[in-house]
Amino acid sequence: MAEKKAREKRDRAAKVVLHRLAGTKKALEACRLVESLYQKGKRVTVFLSDSGRAAMLDEYLWTFAQHSFVPHVLWDGHGEVEDPVVVVAGTLANPNGATVLVIGDQIADQREASGFSEIHDFVTASPEDEGKGKTWEEAGFKVEEGRGVAGKAPG
Repeated sequence: MAEKKAREKRDRAAKVVLHRLAGTKKALEACRLVESLYQKGKRVTVFLSDSGRAAMLDEYLWTFAQHSFVPHVLWDGHGEVEDPVVVVAGTLANPNGATVLVIGDQIADQREASGFSEIHDFVTASPEDEGKGKTWEEAGFKVEEGRGVAGKAPG
């Protein structure tokens, strides 16, 4: 009975897509993924654990590709925003009512992401990324594996 309830909970759970990267750099792949999600009409929140990394990704989203345009804002921690893509730092929030979360580095507690229906996380060659899939599953999420981004996102 308990096994059946656990399976039903996972069936209702948000989808986590793990994007496996060959190296340890995530910024370009994150930008490509965010662009792809935006082009599909999705509202996206991008989370980074510190404001310095968030500011760098904010700048990179404007410049990562010559013919790319991803309208976004670096959230200042106050109020709601209308932008389709928002970059947040420090504490996970959803100021634009996004359904999709892209995690740019580490999230302290995966359960904080439960308000999003689709979550994208990166797994690099870094030792800190070992076991990410298991951690997401233990937090009650359905996990799908992917290889890189290649300019396309599931969904």
